[in-house]
Amino acid sequence: MAFIPTGMQALFPVYLGRMPSASVDRDAYDASVAQNENNLNQNLELLYNKLMELESALAEQTEGE
Repeated sequence: MAFIPTGMQALFPVYLGRMPSASVDRDAYDASVAQNENNLNQNLELLYNKLMELESALAEQTEGE
């Protein structure tokens, strides 16, 4: 079974939300949390797609044997 590197797309940074301090605007905090959720969902989608790609590649290799 030969390994063919297919590369990996860059993932987006995700920061854990902390309770906003008194000096932080609530809307800015909500926007930051929403952006983190979006980045996390994009990361999970990229990982899922890569797993499906790897599964397909392994299936093709086992069918060819």
